[in-house]
Amino acid sequence: MKERQRTRDKGKKKDLRALGEKAKGGKETKRLVPKSHSNRPYFNAANPGRRNGSPMYHSESINYSRAGIGVVFRDADSSARALQELAQRRQERAERKRAAMLIGLLMAMAVSVHLFTRPQPIPLVQPAYEKKVDETINYGGDSSLESLKVDKKSDATISKGSSNATRGDSIWNHLTDSIDDFGNFTPFFFHVPRNGGQTIKDIVGLCLEKVQASEVGIREGHQDDKELQTVTIDNIKYINVDTSSKEGIERAAVMGFEQQQMAEMVTSSYFLNVAKYLFSAERQGRAFILLRHPIDRAVSMFHYQKSVGALGEKLSLEDYARGNGIENNWIVRFLTNAMEGELKKSHLDQAKKILSKKFLVGFLDDADESLTRMMKYNGWTYSEDETKGLMQQDCVKKHVTEGSNSNPNEYEMPRKGSQSHALLSWQTQYDIKLYGESLTLNTFILNFLAF
Repeated sequence: MKERQRTRDKGKKKDLRALGEKAKGGKETKRLVPKSHSNRPYFNAANPGRRNGSPMYHSESINYSRAGIGVVFRDADSSARALQELAQRRQERAERKRAAMLIGLLMAMAVSVHLFTRPQPIPLVQPAYEKKVDETINYGGDSSLESLKVDKKSDATISKGSSNATRGDSIWNHLTDSIDDFGNFTPFFFHVPRNGGQTIKDIVGLCLEKVQASEVGIREGHQDDKELQTVTIDNIKYINVDTSSKEGIERAAVMGFEQQQMAEMVTSSYFLNVAKYLFSAERQGRAFILLRHPIDRAVSMFHYQKSVGALGEKLSLEDYARGNGIENNWIVRFLTNAMEGELKKSHLDQAKKILSKKFLVGFLDDADESLTRMMKYNGWTYSEDETKGLMQQDCVKKHVTEGSNSNPNEYEMPRKGSQSHALLSWQTQYDIKLYGESLTLNTFILNFLAF
């Protein structure tokens, strides 16, 4: 066996020498494969591996693939380039790893800075009107308005003037349902400040010449009157009461406001107090309201208060929205009498129910159409006299176009995504939801009444 193996090895060596002589024009080449590596794989630059020895190369590369052997030898320069490429790839991988670590570190730092520098939770700010809750109307959204009864008051003077105080009926029945178009009722305008309320009052008083009950009636010394009467102030007719405060509403009740029904429109921001003392199940109120987007209203209130000196000149809108004078969810609080504490979803649900059942809703950005609907809703018409009727229509158009009590200076709205806009959204979040809901509710009422 050993002898035959030696014979085969000699034959292979002869073949290799013959191939070498052929490649060099018949001249014999040097040994290409060391004896110690004759039975091992040839060197490959892509997989150098550890070797006991290096193969001996001829001065020029020899391609044996033509001879069918399939092995290509590389020169030293080619191997160096391959090793250099491997080293470059390792360096690139290391650089990518360092870059990823650096990006992760920067992101962690950014999150940490955001957490430590973001605004602190904003404290609830109570409306700037009255913070003391009327304990005789203990209503805050947890109980339904239907279950709120009109009971006897400890103050006997009110029970003398108002039949409501002794009847024990539900305040819910003191207002007509918005879809009812019959009965003996007095229009009740629920006035939301900076929502175009003064324009509505001027149209009703100056253009339509209706008798109103508002805050104006007690001017010129009429706050001391003992009996109800109609007074004329600035060419508008008023009842000599003040419906802009709780005390004024109770005074009107003592004077017999509900029974005499002298007013053709009642204006107030105290929804429950008016419903309780100035209306009854027999002499109902018919409620309507004019709305604008709560953020627009808050910005308008900020600039108006600055124009009249109620806020400091250097106070910014952002600081205002943080709690320096802003009103927190004004509409929901005044509809549900929740003047203090944190609002809950039950307050919002109750406010939605009140608007959907008892109110016609108009919108300031559609004032012309909204006013037309309000006139039809309350049974108001222009004079039958053609000339006077045209004058009334011109008067209405002028007030709708120009507005009343507008801000004297133009101002910019905060950009969405800004800190001011975010703070205003937080302070009016329930009013914003109520506003969005009222868009759908009002469409249903208008379709039902065929307005």
